[in-house]
Amino acid sequence: MLSTILRTVVTIFLLIFPFLGGAFISKYSPYKEGNNMTDFIFVYGAFILVAAFILFYITCRFRSSFVQPTRPAVILFFIGLIMLGIAGLAAPPDLGIKMLEHPEREHCRYIILLIGAILFGLYFLDLFLNDRLQLKGAQKWIMILLFIIPMVELIWELLHHYSYPEGLKEWVGKGNKIEDFNKNYDDRRVGTIGAIGRFLLFILILGLSVTLYKLRKTRIWNPILLSVFCILGMASACTMFLFFNFQFQPEKALGFLFIFFIPGIPFILMYWIGAAMLTKKPGQIS
Repeated sequence: MLSTILRTVVTIFLLIFPFLGGAFISKYSPYKEGNNMTDFIFVYGAFILVAAFILFYITCRFRSSFVQPTRPAVILFFIGLIMLGIAGLAAPPDLGIKMLEHPEREHCRYIILLIGAILFGLYFLDLFLNDRLQLKGAQKWIMILLFIIPMVELIWELLHHYSYPEGLKEWVGKGNKIEDFNKNYDDRRVGTIGAIGRFLLFILILGLSVTLYKLRKTRIWNPILLSVFCILGMASACTMFLFFNFQFQPEKALGFLFIFFIPGIPFILMYWIGAAMLTKKPGQIS
């Protein structure tokens, strides 16, 4: 009974850990007056080192308490540390003229997200190379395609937005209005590709969560929780597709769906899968 309560508490803590850690380092955010990028990177890096040390110590010292192998879950935990850094910036992308004064802030944001995408790719490579999902025939190839297409789109999208400050500088340098840049840079083509990629990515994450539960790598709460978020994510992708191609304007009550189009949302869901794997008791059925 005590063990169950402890695992529940740890699970809840891990679910919100990126946001708690992000709140802790947000005081060093380069978006806040008087702060600089160097201090933020130093504090963020130190936080990662401490968290990684604790994780490696616990998973090695108490190896029998974890579903083996732990490597996939550890990779996903590091994706959570990536999102901790994004939360620590404590500000959305600055799409105005101030971006030209501090382009390094947006470069930092997308470098962090690109590292997250690399970890995302490493996780799936580990799954496929070691046949951890035990998929056969058509199922395996469908999963591979569902990984490759969104992965390519995600890397392209992050690189595209990494270059946003340079694009804005060139746009302004040609005498164009700054308020017209965003709709020119993130045009119909970019929005459509992003919507398709995000839709497939949420399908991939949902399928992964259900498959891992069937293999008894996670508990039932994970596919239930991720089903809700993935369905909202797919609805968001459809909404954005209609918006970019048919100028569809959703009702104000559905405005929250745009949140699920943020690149970081899939990373959080992947991290939650890792948290579910780390807190699953070996041999536990549900």
